[in-house]
Amino acid sequence: MKIIFFTCLFALNFLTSSLHSNLIYKDPPENSKFVKTASGLILGFNKILPKFNADLNNNIIITGSKSGIHRFFYKISADNKRILIDPDNDFEFDERISVKIIPDSKLNSCGISGEIEYFFDTEKQPVKSSGNNKSYSEFHSYQLFNNYYSLTPDELPQLNVTVNNSPAPGKVFLSNFPFSNNIPNTPHLIIAENNGNIHTGLKTRSNALDFKKENDSLVFFDGQALKFYQLNSQYDLIDSFYSGNGYLTDGHELRILQNEHALLMIYDSQTVDMSQIIAGGHPNCLVIGLVIQEIDKNKNVVFQWRSWDHIPITDAQHQNMTANYLDYIHGNAIDLDYDGNILISSRHLDEITKINRQTGSIIWRLGGPGNMFTFTNDPGRFYYQHGVRRLANGNIILFDNGNFHTPPYSRAVEYRLDENNMTAEMVWQYRNTPDVFGFAMGFAQRLDNGNTLISWGSANPTVTEVTSTGEKVLEMSLPQGVYTYRAFKFEWNKEPIYKKIVFVKPPVTYRLRQNYPNPFNPSTNISFELPENTNVELNIYDVTGSLVKNIVNSQHEAGYYTYQFNSSGYSSGIYFYTLKTGTFLETKKMVIVK
Repeated sequence: MKIIFFTCLFALNFLTSSLHSNLIYKDPPENSKFVKTASGLILGFNKILPKFNADLNNNIIITGSKSGIHRFFYKISADNKRILIDPDNDFEFDERISVKIIPDSKLNSCGISGEIEYFFDTEKQPVKSSGNNKSYSEFHSYQLFNNYYSLTPDELPQLNVTVNNSPAPGKVFLSNFPFSNNIPNTPHLIIAENNGNIHTGLKTRSNALDFKKENDSLVFFDGQALKFYQLNSQYDLIDSFYSGNGYLTDGHELRILQNEHALLMIYDSQTVDMSQIIAGGHPNCLVIGLVIQEIDKNKNVVFQWRSWDHIPITDAQHQNMTANYLDYIHGNAIDLDYDGNILISSRHLDEITKINRQTGSIIWRLGGPGNMFTFTNDPGRFYYQHGVRRLANGNIILFDNGNFHTPPYSRAVEYRLDENNMTAEMVWQYRNTPDVFGFAMGFAQRLDNGNTLISWGSANPTVTEVTSTGEKVLEMSLPQGVYTYRAFKFEWNKEPIYKKIVFVKPPVTYRLRQNYPNPFNPSTNISFELPENTNVELNIYDVTGSLVKNIVNSQHEAGYYTYQFNSSGYSSGIYFYTLKTGTFLETKKMVIVK
């Protein structure tokens, strides 16, 4: 969903005029590049928004150099610090967008007393990426859920336990997949006892990632739908999580916060002329950047941070800057820090980054070429790491894949950070004897009893648990050639079960349903069904046949969809909505009553 987002908090660093001192954040930032055409804008202030229901289209003027003026709808966020605005249509590719804010009494109360104008540029051309292209909220997601049937545990992979010496209580959570299609494997979500016995096995339709417990629920990334699903304690699917603003969801990490918001990662592919950045650079290099989003419980984007706006491509010191493909960030973990800001792990930067969740600015960078700390006793630092977590003692822990140690080796490592004097002290590490090297994937989890669970990623063994003194108390492995992206240990005392997750079969025909409610004010829901993967265009027209709003125009998988139309800003009367695909066209009538 395209969002304009106001937050009333601190002074924005790119505005020098005292007239604008209450404005602290905008996304995309001024002069930003590669902005998604389905994106919106985020503006932040340092005070709570006043209550008003007036049209703001005369106060915020959004103009594309090709697409012209964009009208919008808006709603107030739950914390009363944000106005979420949905522009009427996508921007065009390769155009400059002007945003002009003309204050009146409504916006003066937010601290804007002078006119503001800034610009940004959209992405130059569409680039095919992997992920979940859901720009708008899916409302009837329950239609995907609660379709299981029993199966025997014969298809479950066997876990070989070689050490089991009083490990921490709890169960091990992991999934399984091979690197080679020649290795037989049936993908599952697995909850295992310390002795290797399978407590619960959930058979999945495709390879799954990041299976773990989040806020008394279970979550995992589905490799076919390319989004995260959430299960309750009875193993029923209850929700899904995916990115907004036209981006595609990445499967490395989902964090569900206490306020029911979620943090997601996105890999953003853009064509970049690297010859303008480095000698010998490819003029049409496919560069992969990183986007972090926070979405609320209604799947609205309420925070967005993009690497393009903050980190130079050349900071990826191990990447070939003259190649035609360059994955320069490769984010793989997110954590909410103790102060409410965000920590991310970026493998190809050798870096942990702390981001201000209110302003979007970088607070510090640990590791890599952009390092801001002095490592007092770990001169080799870490390389191509996975995972980051802030511990209860204030330290951070991560899994150092160690691709560029000499020779390469992997380890779990804990640092004490002095964020005033900018020092990093290694206070604990576990390096196996003999060395284990997992070139990809992996994680390090500090358990409640002080032990550390290490998942070695692409190496064998799969999981090792050690005490604070380095004593090995648990070690288990998946079959040869089968791996897990991560493993975790959690307390889980639910009934054991062996089930197959079966997602609903797609409809057999196209169908456009009558909107509900109808008549309506201000919002209504429009549902449709697709029997096959296809491009979908859903438009609203007035009685003269003029286009009022484009709801969606993008590729969809076969399935059931519901989108919301908000009539704020439109007058009472009869309107029509049309669903168009490559082989199907249908129109229905709806009525706005005010």
